[in-house]
Amino acid sequence: MSVDTYLKRKNLAPYRELTQGDVRILVAPSLQRWAEAVRVGAKQFLIWRSFDIEVEHRHGPTCAH
Repeated sequence: MSVDTYLKRKNLAPYRELTQGDVRILVAPSLQRWAEAVRVGAKQFLIWRSFDIEVEHRHGPTCAH
C-alpha cells in the first residue's frame, strides 16, 4: 500500500475519490482497472481512528488466478 499525504501541485484528475465519513481516499487508475469492488471501513477508538480497504479482484482473460 502507498500513502501520500502531500498533495500540493499533484494532478489528482485521474484518481477516483472514495469517502468514508471524513476520510478521503484517492484510488489510482491501475487499481480501478483490475478491481471489481473497493470497500472502505473506518473505526474509531477513543482518539485513534483507523480504516481498512478491501479490494475484490476482477478476474479477466489475463488473470492467472
